[in-house]
Amino acid sequence: MKFKDIQTKIKLNYLKLSGKINKSNLPIEIKNDSNKIIKNILIIFPIKEEAFRVAIYTFRNLVKNKNVNYYFIVNNVYKHHFHLSGYVFDLYYNTKQQKIKFDETFFEERIINKKFDMIVDLNNQFNYDISNFINDLKGYYKVGFKNRYSDYFYNIQIDFSKNDILENSYKKINLMLN
Repeated sequence: MKFKDIQTKIKLNYLKLSGKINKSNLPIEIKNDSNKIIKNILIIFPIKEEAFRVAIYTFRNLVKNKNVNYYFIVNNVYKHHFHLSGYVFDLYYNTKQQKIKFDETFFEERIINKKFDMIVDLNNQFNYDISNFINDLKGYYKVGFKNRYSDYFYNIQIDFSKNDILENSYKKINLMLN
């Protein structure tokens, strides 16, 4: 087992013991309810270049509802390729340490305390920093890719294996948003 996997398991066990994360056993109701209007959507774009390019291509025609506020977190290296309109925040990825730092402006009280109706993580590979960040945010739907730790962080999980085409998984998420 790699050192990074052992380190992640230790962190997750600590969070479980301290009660900061638990596996979600609560059912989620997904229905057309006029009382449950989605107003705020946070989308975290992939930190790896290949996945980012697929995501930006797949979401190029994201149908935006004028009554919905879109918030995007994008790796600052690829920000010049990002063209979707909404509130855009930077993410800084240190490839050597595999650590992530989020834009300080995201932590302003008006944003960090916002209740998001949907939080979407488009990273198809598990990243502890992003998952833990999502865990700290308030959101009804938390969408991410299925992996061995995803039960602790996401209540809607997209199944993705190495044999699948990443674009097809992104299309499923895009359909959920429209």
